[in-house]
Amino acid sequence: MREFDEPGQADIQAVTRTSRILGLFNVDRTELVTADVAAALGLNRTTTHRYLTSMAAVGLLEPGSRHSSYMVGPLAMKLGAMATGSAGVLAIAPRSMAALSDELGATVALSLWASTGPMVVHVAEPQLAEAVLTVRVGTVLPFDTAQGVLFAAFLPPEATHADAKRARLKPAARAAFDEHLAQARETGLAVMRHRDVGIVAVAAPVFDAAGLCASLAVVGLAGTTTDAAVPERAGRLRETADRLTAGLGGQVPEFLLGIS
Repeated sequence: MREFDEPGQADIQAVTRTSRILGLFNVDRTELVTADVAAALGLNRTTTHRYLTSMAAVGLLEPGSRHSSYMVGPLAMKLGAMATGSAGVLAIAPRSMAALSDELGATVALSLWASTGPMVVHVAEPQLAEAVLTVRVGTVLPFDTAQGVLFAAFLPPEATHADAKRARLKPAARAAFDEHLAQARETGLAVMRHRDVGIVAVAAPVFDAAGLCASLAVVGLAGTTTDAAVPERAGRLRETADRLTAGLGGQVPEFLLGIS
């Protein structure tokens, strides 16, 4: 008896529709609403809802922040990490991230480079904190964030399409991006205050044997993150990122060694 039967037409159709749903995600569309998916696929809402809930049940999707919305799920994240050769960092990072988050009382986020930008693949939140900044797994961050700057600093321009993305920034944002990029290349850290959304982020690189594989960031609310707290967070973040690099068999670039 064969282990797998030949797929029927209905099975093929289900796989096709599932792939089309996943293909609707992009850097500007990190959540899908049932009504929009139904319109895109030309299906009624009942059928669309059945597909979305089934995909969520197996981890391809997960509930989003809005009613009847969905984000990329943990299984899809795992497959994406394997496809980019970054599964190793996902295996060893969570414990260190949890410890760092509790120590600093701030959220710690791990991002991998996706085709459209830095994608958050794991988040650790402090167990005891008055105010916690929530970052959703599956979120694709803008290019001009601390994580985006970090990837632009340590990946080849053709890998991130940095020149094209930079050109789309407004002049003031482009100048700020260039300043942060130079800082990241000099110090190995990207520190950014996003005053428009009240967030302070510090990002550090994680390297494996092939080079940069991830960005590790501490993110917090501007109202609870003093200027004096940033250097401490940066130092502890760097130590954690360097330990992950060592655990992955990677090597911190020589010009960053000894920088504190």
